[in-house]
Amino acid sequence: MIEQIQQAKNWEERYRLLIQAGKNLTQPTENELAHWTEIQGCEVRLWCKISQNLDRTLQLKAYSEARIMNGLLFLLINAVNEKPLDELQQFDITIFFTELGIAQRLSSTRLNGLKQIEQSIKELF
Repeated sequence: MIEQIQQAKNWEERYRLLIQAGKNLTQPTENELAHWTEIQGCEVRLWCKISQNLDRTLQLKAYSEARIMNGLLFLLINAVNEKPLDELQQFDITIFFTELGIAQRLSSTRLNGLKQIEQSIKELF
């Protein structure tokens, strides 16, 4: 999916691919969401659960009420899950989405929610 987004000819095609990607996220139950962290400062409701596996790799789960945000979350989850924490110290979410040709089109509040997830990941170190 990341490759398809990088190769998209225009924003409309990227947007469509993001919506499709978001459909890959499973909607958590109300009980699961109650145990996840709600991210503040995003224009939509956004939750995440970040944990560390026994082998010091990351496990991120996230969900939003917005389809486009779920697409962004799907990409982020695929970029960071099962990666060693020391490798993720250098991860920059803005650079990641810029390289995909997406960051330029994100509202500051949407990007803010994603940056808060990035900060939460870095707090694990």
